Amino acid sequence: MHTRVYIDGFNLYYGLIRKYRLHWLDLEKFSERLNLGQPVDRIIYCTAMVSSTKDDPDKANRQYVYLQAVRAACPTVEVVLGAFTKHIKLQPVAGCNNAPTCAMSVWVRNEKGSDVNLATRLVHDAHLDRFDKAIVVSGDTDLVEPIRIVVTEVGKVVWVRNPYWRESKELRAVASDYREIRPAVPRNSQFPDPVIDGTKSIQKPHVWSGPRPKLSKCEITVGKCQQSGCSNPITTLRYQ
Repeated sequence: MHTRVYIDGFNLYYGLIRKYRLHWLDLEKFSERLNLGQPVDRIIYCTAMVSSTKDDPDKANRQYVYLQAVRAACPTVEVVLGAFTKHIKLQPVAGCNNAPTCAMSVWVRNEKGSDVNLATRLVHDAHLDRFDKAIVVSGDTDLVEPIRIVVTEVGKVVWVRNPYWRESKELRAVASDYREIRPAVPRNSQFPDPVIDGTKSIQKPHVWSGPRPKLSKCEITVGKCQQSGCSNPITTLRYQ
């Protein structure tokens, strides 16, 4: 049976990787474990390139290093890139008793493309008969209709493996098989450190090793809400 795995990278990251500090994930080992120990023909990994911030100037470089390791050690992985969009959004004023009535315009960045890229590749590959079974790694209910089409209209088997430890009744209803992913699956699917690519050594970023750094509470501003007719005292905090 020909099997392909379709991974929503940000869904997986926020559902399991960040929470359990499993950043150095070998996508081939991970996919084979999801496939009950059987090899897979191809892995479609949908993600987007992040940007560094003032609080985390090395963020983009860590992702670059990880993708280097994936490309070196996982020949069956195809990385499909989306993008981030930036737009203005009204956000509640942190610490104001009138929130969300008191709000201010801020720039927000959102990842776009991973779910659409995954859905497009899944349906396209199914119609081209490139797999007998697909394993979709996502808890995103936007994928319900593409999965339904592939299962009921194209006649393929689609397993859904949700990285969030909560049931999605919508995904369960359309999938051939549905389960949440246990943390032990990615935990037992980590790259060696370093990953060796010929004579090149790709080392795991040190902040991903060892215990999670303790967060400290930092007070940014203390003052009054500037929204008209409010003037409630507010304190804005950040954890670093």
